[in-house]
This record gives sequence, structure tokens and C-alpha cells, in this order.
Amino acid sequence: MFFIVACGNESTAPGSASEQSDSFRLEPVVVYATHDDEAYLPSLFADFTRETGIRVTVRHADAKTSVDDVINDRGSPPADVLLSPDVLSIWKAAEEGALRPLTSESLIRTIDAQVPAHLRDPDGTWVAVSARAAAIAYDSHVVDASVLAGYESLADESQYGSVCLSSSSLAVNRSLIAMLIDELGVRPAEILVRGWVRNLALPTFESDADLLAAIDAGTCALGIVALPEKYAGVNAGDNKSIRFFVPQPAFTDIEGFGVARHAREPESAQRLIEWFLSSHAGDFMGDKLSTRNVAVAAWRAEDAIKLAERAGYR
Repeated sequence: MFFIVACGNESTAPGSASEQSDSFRLEPVVVYATHDDEAYLPSLFADFTRETGIRVTVRHADAKTSVDDVINDRGSPPADVLLSPDVLSIWKAAEEGALRPLTSESLIRTIDAQVPAHLRDPDGTWVAVSARAAAIAYDSHVVDASVLAGYESLADESQYGSVCLSSSSLAVNRSLIAMLIDELGVRPAEILVRGWVRNLALPTFESDADLLAAIDAGTCALGIVALPEKYAGVNAGDNKSIRFFVPQPAFTDIEGFGVARHAREPESAQRLIEWFLSSHAGDFMGDKLSTRNVAVAAWRAEDAIKLAERAGYR
């Protein structure tokens, strides 16, 4: 599905009228993205168009389709930018040579100032624009926060029949297992995950929203959810009893930007990424996040899938 974001000449960005006019003569920047709310990005990028005069086209598809199309330089219109929902997708695109290095000096300065080194590609082809911690959501009326020591808390025998998990196929869960493998080793990580499965109150859920609803209903007392950085340490929406505990350090997944190798508008694409980082990127939860290279989640992805299968974590 395609959305065209275009604005009139009422730009508020610095620059001469002729520069703004030149921008409008450029082809739109084409962003391949995965986002549940297909109106969100076009609305967001309308601000970029107003400020710069550069139009944006957003093509929504699932992560696999978007990445495969960027790798194979196909799709209509062809991609200038890949906005990936997880580190595995953006890492795969880079590994396949489908992304070009980010070379804009002003963009590089912005990245250096705002994005920790472990949340970007060492070769400079992609950068995180948001991070999600694997956090423990719990019912504060049932669970004493003082007993939560880390991800191992969900495997404690005292939590038998109290744990809920979302699907192991979700990016943050897959990344968490991959990072646990890298941190602990395969066998200790598998013992930990088996403990989670042993303590399940119900089969796994398809989404974090379903998991939080189960905690809200009292079906389970705690579980692991993907926590955007802005929610660290606060309650879950209107439910005053659901709280989040972020283990220290937390393991994470990211949303990442990269410029397609065959981008038709590479300069405008980099300008869009710089604008997004400056205006809308998160603060990455400060010191709450692990300093481990987030690409570990991609390197260990196959190991994580196999471990989840052996442990019965669906």
C-alpha cells in the first residue's frame, strides 16, 4: 500500500526560496517500512516535507518483503530508505550488500552525538532510531518488585503457573534469547528458557497486547514484553497495577534506518534519517540498555530459534 506525503510551499526550514523550490523538483524519497499504523509515518513525514520541501513516499509491507525487495532492488517505486522493525532485518540487508554507507557529514555528527556505538553498524550502513528493552511486566498487587532480580526471576519455582510469554517469533523475544546465549552460553540459556516455559500459566500469546491483557485479567502475574524507552519505570497505560521492571542491563531490539544501495535519492534519504534522529528518535533509555552490540541478536538468531524449539517455547 502506498502513501504520498506532499506539502505546499509554506516551509519553515532555513534556506532560500530557490533552495526550497529545488527540493520540490526532486523525486520523492521512497521509504520501505513495516508499521502497524499505516497512517503514522505519512503523517510524521509530512513535517519533514514542510520543513525541507522534500516529498516522501511510504510503502508498507511485512519485514521480509521489504528487506527482500531492497536486497533484490525491486518494488515500485524502488526504495531509497529501509526502515526496519528489528535488528535482524536491517542486519540482513547490510550483510547482503543492499545498503550503502551513511556518508553525510552532518548525519554522521548527529549519529555520533545521539546514538550509542552498540546501536549502530560498525561499517556505517545502518543506525538505530529507537530501542525496545525486553522488560518484565508484572501485577504489582500480586508480585513484590523486590523479588525481581532479572530474567531468571520468571524461571524461579515460586512463579510456577504465574508466567505469561508472547510468541518466541516476536523480535524482542528472539533477540533476548540470542543475547542470553551470547552472555551465558547455550546450555545455561536453555535451562533458563525451559524454566520460563515450565512456569507458564497459558500457551504463548501472539502479541504483547494480549499478554498485558492477561496480566490485567489476573490470568498471570508477570511476563516479558517489548518496552519502548519512553515507558521505562511507569505503569502500563490506564492500569495502575501493571508495572515494568527493566533488568540491569536490559537486552534490546531496535528499529533501524538504512539507505538502499541503489537509492535514486541518496542525499535526500540521508537528510530524512538525520531529521528523524534529530526530531523523533528516542533517548535509548540511557544506562538501562545493555552495551552489548545489538547485532548479536542477528548473529545468534538461528541459535535462538533452535533453542526455543528445544525448550518448547513456541
